[in-house]
Amino acid sequence: MELQSKKSSSNGKYGLVTGFIFVWRLAHPVNMNYFCSVFSGLLLFTVLACNPRGNKNMEPNAPAEMAAESFKPLERALMDYVDQGKVPGGVALVYHKGEMVFHKGFGFSHLENQTSSSVHDIFRIASMTKPVTAVAAMMLYEEGKFKLDDPVSRFIPEFKNLQVLERVNREDSSFVARPATQPMTVRQLFTHSSGLFYGYDNDTLSLLYAKANISEGFEERDISLEENVKRLATLPVMHEPGERYTYGLSIDVLGRLVEIWSGMPLDAFFSERLFKPLGMKDTYFYLPREKADRLVPVYQSSENGPPTPTDYPLVNYPVQGAKTFFSGGADLSSTAWDYFLFCKMMLQKGTLNRARILKPETVGLITSTHLETGDNDMGLGFGVLSAKTETDIARSVGSYSWGGFFATTFWIDPAEEVIAILMLQMYPFAAWDIQKVFEDTVYGLVEEQK
Repeated sequence: MELQSKKSSSNGKYGLVTGFIFVWRLAHPVNMNYFCSVFSGLLLFTVLACNPRGNKNMEPNAPAEMAAESFKPLERALMDYVDQGKVPGGVALVYHKGEMVFHKGFGFSHLENQTSSSVHDIFRIASMTKPVTAVAAMMLYEEGKFKLDDPVSRFIPEFKNLQVLERVNREDSSFVARPATQPMTVRQLFTHSSGLFYGYDNDTLSLLYAKANISEGFEERDISLEENVKRLATLPVMHEPGERYTYGLSIDVLGRLVEIWSGMPLDAFFSERLFKPLGMKDTYFYLPREKADRLVPVYQSSENGPPTPTDYPLVNYPVQGAKTFFSGGADLSSTAWDYFLFCKMMLQKGTLNRARILKPETVGLITSTHLETGDNDMGLGFGVLSAKTETDIARSVGSYSWGGFFATTFWIDPAEEVIAILMLQMYPFAAWDIQKVFEDTVYGLVEEQK
């Protein structure tokens, strides 16, 4: 019925214009060539007006929602969390052996007005920015801009006199440190073994960042990545570079290196060298005004009812503020579909839509183990499930993945040819087990197809 209604409406518009031109022609006997050009112009205008989807820049960058019959149990598993008041809703995507088997919104994007979740919704993907930055850096690795074991100070001299933290004085935020015995390398940035840290979840370490005015992302102030990294280099690291895994601002520094190696701001490099070739039309550090209303609000878990709007203050950065800070570790917003295009390029060993982003051997280098952690080993910017990893998750050995602060997650499983993405917007969040249920359900359904 909807298709018929649209067709009837369009036919009515065509008929109206045709009738107008017929009457105008009787009243204005003019040269036939002039008449034909007037008619052609009006007809073209009518076609565009009746078919606004002809303007591809106005289209959301995703196909229609779908779920293969065999994957409908996945929607029920996700909706259980909505029905129990644990999440408002989200978007899930599963690609298996060359076919999109699930790509749907579930629940609500806006609880207040009961707006249904849509595949066109845009999410703050936070730390899922990190794999994108890692790929950007490895594109420049292929161009010979650096070697993995180059010292970071070769490109950012402020890191030359590296110090290792011994203690912090909480009274005045001063610190005691000793000289590092070895330099920080580029490889250690990729693997989070540089000694750089996050302060947001540590009251003592956060004092250092506050005093030095260090941004950890989600930024609205008028600062640049260059000045932020230079200030960061004046502070000590948590431990000797390469000693162990410490999650922190390593990939932000890597993002600054992308700027130095390419001679381009990070947002411009992403746009020109990655997003445009891959067809990622809805991925940005800062959303254009016409797409801002597609950004999903952030909710928080509630002990006594459904999720409520979050009290966390740093959620408006994609749409307001100075929009000058490009955190390679935290600040992209995207759709499930756009991020799928990035993942598909990786699954296809560096190629998508006739665009060669990376060589197959570079994808292999990225997705091999460079640091064993005993949990999710580190490749170059991705977590890698190795045979030595201690875990009960369902994905295959050789899978690689990452997640985001606001409860987004993805993984790529080359052995099973699976890409899976789950987009939520929650912080603080109490129902992290939804990610395991999502994964277990996906592999249960994949197993049934064998």
